[in-house]
Amino acid sequence: MKPTVYIDSTVPSYWLEQGPDPIVQARHLVTRRWWAEEVPRFEPFISQVVLDELGGGQPERAARRVKLVEGFGLLDVDEEVEEAAMFYVENLANASKRTPIEALNRRLHLASPVICSPEELMLEPLE
Repeated sequence: MKPTVYIDSTVPSYWLEQGPDPIVQARHLVTRRWWAEEVPRFEPFISQVVLDELGGGQPERAARRVKLVEGFGLLDVDEEVEEAAMFYVENLANASKRTPIEALNRRLHLASPVICSPEELMLEPLE
């Protein structure tokens, strides 16, 4: 069984070229590499919220973003899921809060989600 990964709209957005800023160009290249080499290791998921975000904006770019996520699992989102997601984003993204939450989840035999960037999911370090 492959590990699952929830992909927000920034990842497919960075897959497309974004302009001349060198930091943005670096993110684009990392995302392209991650997409080609690492996505096959995962069972990727998105939500309808992400699909709607990817479909917005300039029509040609929107179509390319949506095509990238074809075949990804689509998660149902209800109020309870939104509340849990907001809790984790607000707390797991904060290093001082993350450790106690992870400890509590371990005691409850629950997995803690990890909020990270594509480069943090790469098997091989960037050179």
